[in-house]
Amino acid sequence: MNCIHCVFHVAGLLAAFAYEDISYKKFAIQSHTSTSANSEASNAVDGNIATCMRTGDIGSTSNHKTVWWKVDLGRVYNIYSISIHFKNYDGYRCKNASVYGSNCDTPCPTNCKENTCHMQNGTCFACKPGWTGTYCNTKCGKGWYGVNCSQHCVGHCKYNMSCNHATGQCDKGCASGWTGTTCNKECTDGTYGHNCVKNCSGHCLNDSPCNKQTGHCNGGCSPGYTNGDCSKEDISYKKVATQSPTSTSVNSEARNAVDGNIATCMRTGDIGSTSNHKTVWWKVDLGRVYNIYSINIQFKNYDGYRCKNASVYGSNCDTPCPTNCKENTCHIQNGTCFTCKPGWTGTYCNTKCGKGWYGVNCSQHCVGHCKYNMSCNHATGQCDEGCASGWTGTTCNKECTDGTYGHNCVNNCSGHCLSGSPCNKQTGYCDGGCSPGYTNGDCSKEPFNNNKPNPSDTGAVTVGGTVGSSVIVVIGVILAFLAIRLKRKSTNMAKRQSLMMETKPIDKEKPNTGLSNIQSCGSNTNDIEETTYALPEKTKRGPPTNKNIAVRNMKAQITNMSLNENAGFKSEYHDTKERRTYIATQGPKPKTIADFWTMIWQEEVCNIVCLTNLTEGTKNKCAQYWPDINDKLQGGTLTVRHLEEKTYAEYIFRRFKIHNKSTRTDRQVTMFHFTTWSDHGVADPLSLVVFHRHVIRATANSSGKYTVVHCSAGVGRTGTYIALDALYREGERTGKINVPMYVRTMRKDRMNMIQGDDQYRLVYLALRDAFSGRSKCLKTEKFLSYYQEHSCYTNCGDVEQKKLYSSDLEELLSLRKEYTQQDYISGRAQISANYSESVFPVEEFLCHLSYIKGHNTYYNAVLLQSFLEKDSLISAQYPLPDNTEDFLRLIKDFDARVVVFLCPLKDIESTSIWYPSSEGQTKFDGMFYIKNLSSTKAANVTINRLNIQPTGFNQMDITVLECPKWREKQKTSDKRILLDVIKAVKTEKTNEKGRVLVLSSDGATRCGPFFVVYNVLEQISVDREVDIFTAVRQIQIRRPECVSTVEEYQLCYDAVAEYLLNDCVYGNC
Repeated sequence: MNCIHCVFHVAGLLAAFAYEDISYKKFAIQSHTSTSANSEASNAVDGNIATCMRTGDIGSTSNHKTVWWKVDLGRVYNIYSISIHFKNYDGYRCKNASVYGSNCDTPCPTNCKENTCHMQNGTCFACKPGWTGTYCNTKCGKGWYGVNCSQHCVGHCKYNMSCNHATGQCDKGCASGWTGTTCNKECTDGTYGHNCVKNCSGHCLNDSPCNKQTGHCNGGCSPGYTNGDCSKEDISYKKVATQSPTSTSVNSEARNAVDGNIATCMRTGDIGSTSNHKTVWWKVDLGRVYNIYSINIQFKNYDGYRCKNASVYGSNCDTPCPTNCKENTCHIQNGTCFTCKPGWTGTYCNTKCGKGWYGVNCSQHCVGHCKYNMSCNHATGQCDEGCASGWTGTTCNKECTDGTYGHNCVNNCSGHCLSGSPCNKQTGYCDGGCSPGYTNGDCSKEPFNNNKPNPSDTGAVTVGGTVGSSVIVVIGVILAFLAIRLKRKSTNMAKRQSLMMETKPIDKEKPNTGLSNIQSCGSNTNDIEETTYALPEKTKRGPPTNKNIAVRNMKAQITNMSLNENAGFKSEYHDTKERRTYIATQGPKPKTIADFWTMIWQEEVCNIVCLTNLTEGTKNKCAQYWPDINDKLQGGTLTVRHLEEKTYAEYIFRRFKIHNKSTRTDRQVTMFHFTTWSDHGVADPLSLVVFHRHVIRATANSSGKYTVVHCSAGVGRTGTYIALDALYREGERTGKINVPMYVRTMRKDRMNMIQGDDQYRLVYLALRDAFSGRSKCLKTEKFLSYYQEHSCYTNCGDVEQKKLYSSDLEELLSLRKEYTQQDYISGRAQISANYSESVFPVEEFLCHLSYIKGHNTYYNAVLLQSFLEKDSLISAQYPLPDNTEDFLRLIKDFDARVVVFLCPLKDIESTSIWYPSSEGQTKFDGMFYIKNLSSTKAANVTINRLNIQPTGFNQMDITVLECPKWREKQKTSDKRILLDVIKAVKTEKTNEKGRVLVLSSDGATRCGPFFVVYNVLEQISVDREVDIFTAVRQIQIRRPECVSTVEEYQLCYDAVAEYLLNDCVYGNC
């Protein structure tokens, strides 16, 4: 190396986030200076990258054998970093070498052309054929090859594979019918097959060439040859033939059967009662003995006498015609139908009409509205199961008359709808409300009138008084008895109502072998959810003791349980010295807050799990026992300061510092507050599991002695969570769990732990979700390593290669919740209002529009939650031409301030109806007045600001984003487009309140990757973690069709990786 062109910067620590160049303009010297102009040692520290120090040459031709450069910093420093800057040219250093960097010791990227790269940053000047990108690390896309991936594959490769990304050749050979280096040359006449290595038989009719893919003679065989490729010789061809008797018809000789001409035939004379001939025969003399391969009889091409008007065909007229041939008649030779019966099609009439079609030749379209969204009968067009709600008639194409509703319109409305309006023809409900004095959805109930005299009132009071007196006496006796018993009890009782329960902590070093196959037994998710669950105490003899649930078989075990769910479990709870202890307690009341924090301090608690809100409905459930953020709470010797708070969609994490004045010591306590679980109700199983996993990760290194768990009363929700946590840890440790036995264990110490069958059922469902679909949560830096290891998820030239992403997706699809027909009742009742018949909204999450007379309340849209906000997102389909006003109502009713179209607006048929395309333009659509305020175009996103004014309501400003480069016919998007539109949405959300409405053709395709990446970016910003797998699972709970292809799942990974590599601000990722 004969020169060093650099600026040498030595940086020392100046402040927390800034560093000083302590070498700047200090005294510098070097071993010997180059004779080139302006190469002094001081140039390296003058702060100007345009000037450089440079030494003289060293080596065999120089007197100098070493080289050095020094700078005197003036005093001793703690050096933070040394930064070397190179002059901006590619002159001498590392020239023609396959290395780069300050010491020329880093190899250039493998796929740089001639293995040369930029001496400073290692970027390639050019790539080897088949590669592209700054570092030539991106393989050419499918169908492209060569230098800069600029050449299109033109050949026909075997198995329909793409050509080699570097050479353009077909690595596995050519497809049938093609040859050449790149398989772009068709086989020459007389050859066929892969690479054209096979020869035709040479016996095709009229010496025509055989098919170059199959070798068959498409035009038939030369006389004397048969088989598809005419390779088999007809040994009877033009041999001597005789018959008896011969027909008197012209040209019916025996030789016609072996002349190779299907237009001529042999024919015998008549036989039977009116003929002298009682038998018939035909013979051919082959000339010698042969081993016969087959005998092929061909019929003359007319339908004259044989099998005439019979429902049979074939050489012996003994094969029945296909069942669905019209009038049971078919071709006498091959059995093909002349015409099909209604409802069938195909050569043999064995293909049923496709969904939505019926009749002769399947030419008529179903016009009715059948029950359960079934298609009409393929033959008659009628609805076999009856009409859908709101329809009647032979083909269910007549809407119910006013005053009737339901399937086939057999139900009568109550007649009590407000203003005499008809009831809903599907449900019977009075959508506009009830007439005065009536209630219920269908206005069929008359409210109870407390003012009416009741002739039995006096009797009721007398009986009530008598019974009441008896009850009081009984209660008095019981209380006296209990008082005596209590005196005999030991007085050494805890002053607070708490419970300690124990289980084994997770062994973080132990692999989860054998615990991930919960779904491997072939049962679907609904099997578990349809099982009846009864608490152990509700059975006569308690849980049996002959069997545990193996975690890997848990789903099958639950599915096969009888109505008495305890039939099949064994008592075997593993207790060890390494115990994790819970304190189960009721929610603090205002008077017990000080006692609560005293307990937290005394019991060395570092973690609190809160499962209740402060108020639920009109009832107070728990006092706010913590101070507001950055505030403090004082009581006795303890001071509690609120340090930090993180709010998620379904839970809140808070961090406190407790200071004890007496001991002058501090302790930090973390509170995990699950906010979406009502008292006596049930949480969503997956949501509870996601919260539980987050708690486990956050407390993995906790030093606390106990974990406090509480709800309001400290029994129902508290017991459910403790059971989940304890049994999950037990399953991780031993591979098996025993739910009934653990519940009994808890209830020995505290009665009523887990209240009701629904909460008991939740334990099973949550454990199922915890052991299946394991969390794939990674820190951001580990995610990038994981992504780079699996980035080649596509076939990469090997059709048998299967990567992890496709395996993940298969697992996700197997875990999707399966809904019933009833769960899609609104969508199925409004078929014409859906873009697609394959994606309907789940009823529980459907966005019901407000009632307006004469308008529908249905739109194909569902509420979703982001990572940080509950129900803040909406997934919807594009507006149909007849439903644009309903689309605008959706925006108004659900306060959607940001509306995202994942395609160009011009690609949607209905856009011209409601959207004013230029600034200042206005449109009227039903009750809405829409004005375009401004439009801004960026590379991948167009931002349109609109004002909409609904008649009789306040106006609202909205932002409409569209993706002009993501055309509707494209299956997937470039990750850059997806990230740019999400970035634009987040910018708008910062300035606007309200929900984000995202639309695609069916509300699932395209929407899925958007919501997953949107949520994961929020996860990165708050926790610096990535869990795409769980994000997809949560979206699929509400929109099961989201992210249902490998391409969309891969797009999620690509977009998140792109964000972390290029978009993420340092310190936030």
